[in-house]
Amino acid sequence: MSTAPAGSPVAAYPDERRSHERFPINLSADFRIIRRGRVHALGSARTVNIASGGVLLEADERLSAGALIELLISWPLRLEGVCPLKLVMLGRIVRSDREGVAVKTKHHEFRTSAIRATGVQPRELKVRSFPG
Repeated sequence: MSTAPAGSPVAAYPDERRSHERFPINLSADFRIIRRGRVHALGSARTVNIASGGVLLEADERLSAGALIELLISWPLRLEGVCPLKLVMLGRIVRSDREGVAVKTKHHEFRTSAIRATGVQPRELKVRSFPG
């Protein structure tokens, strides 16, 4: 039985043995599958839970285990209440089945997205980098 207080991330997973706490959060995400340094496929998904060591996704398609993936997750908070943020994660797909797509993170960072009224894709700027 878990000694974590009710409502904590660990309490949601009482038999959890991972070294990073998972936080149940549902956010939209775009992904790029990368092979030989080039974008092989594009898609979209939703997060089920996030930890500093990885993320679990719900995707419309099964993705190949072992593939390198870059995730661009729309973050719900804005920098200084104004500028939209994206959490960018680079990692490997470790599992893809009915339960979801599990990604082990190698690197993650927040980037800002400038708002443009012209319909042109927003430019991404690096805000802060964290060792993966």
